[in-house]
Amino acid sequence: MKHSFLILFFLFIFAESIYSHHTGSSDSPNATARFVDPFTGKREKPTNYLVVTQDYYQSTRENSHLFTTTAFAEMNFYDGRFALNASVPWNYYQQRGREDAARIGKTYLGFKYQPFFDLDKPYFFVIEGSVGFPSGPDTDRFTGGNYYTGTGFIKLGYLYEKWSFVTKIGGLAPLSRPQPNNLQDNDGIPYYFRKLSASPPEPEYEFKKTTLISGYVTYYLMPEISLFTGLLYRNPYNGVDYSKVKDKLNPSYFTEASAGFSWNFSEKYNMSLAYRYPLQRDREYRLYQSAWTFAFSMEWGSD
Repeated sequence: MKHSFLILFFLFIFAESIYSHHTGSSDSPNATARFVDPFTGKREKPTNYLVVTQDYYQSTRENSHLFTTTAFAEMNFYDGRFALNASVPWNYYQQRGREDAARIGKTYLGFKYQPFFDLDKPYFFVIEGSVGFPSGPDTDRFTGGNYYTGTGFIKLGYLYEKWSFVTKIGGLAPLSRPQPNNLQDNDGIPYYFRKLSASPPEPEYEFKKTTLISGYVTYYLMPEISLFTGLLYRNPYNGVDYSKVKDKLNPSYFTEASAGFSWNFSEKYNMSLAYRYPLQRDREYRLYQSAWTFAFSMEWGSD
């Protein structure tokens, strides 16, 4: 946790020294409204910005607590119609009965496209996609799955007076098959060079295409401060990785509610805090008791 807050502090100082000019923006309230996803802390529309997100998952299924710090950067082109982005997560596992551990998560490269673009309109429509890269066979340093993952979403948003409504529909799909790894020693030998006697047992996991649907409502108390609440639906319950042993008794889908606030404390800087609450509460299959998502973002641009 200390490392995460130090990162946020230095990013803030760094941004102040480099981006001392104002971010260009329209005078329209429709253009200046920031749509922030409460489940990820990311902006919905193509934007030049960097966001650092800190997720805290309390009482996870297999670990006491999970801290995930994610750096996400996005750059837009063609006056905000199109954007390219990248994200890298870092996970810290505070574990029960054994030593804590840290892993680098799956890296994603993605894009956003806004085909119907008009800053003065009270709505937006965005197409979004990304590719997640294999984490590699070394599970002592990396996590997230040694396979390619593709994501695709469409997002619709509407701003009415002090209210905004956003929905997001899409999913994730594995783009490659799992490669067998000898997870006992992580010696780095490719699976196709291993002797048959060194082959691992049949994997306990299989891949599933995953559907994700989310929506949230935001109320703007004032131009700088807003409150939001949202719901998320995911099917299957655990996402892409399906355990043939552990997930048999799980519900068929996962749902989560969230609530929080967002604060634009300058023209360039924004922070948001969301509380997330899984609606499946049975201790036998609950993924985590609750979660907090804190996001700090900074924009850049030209006047």
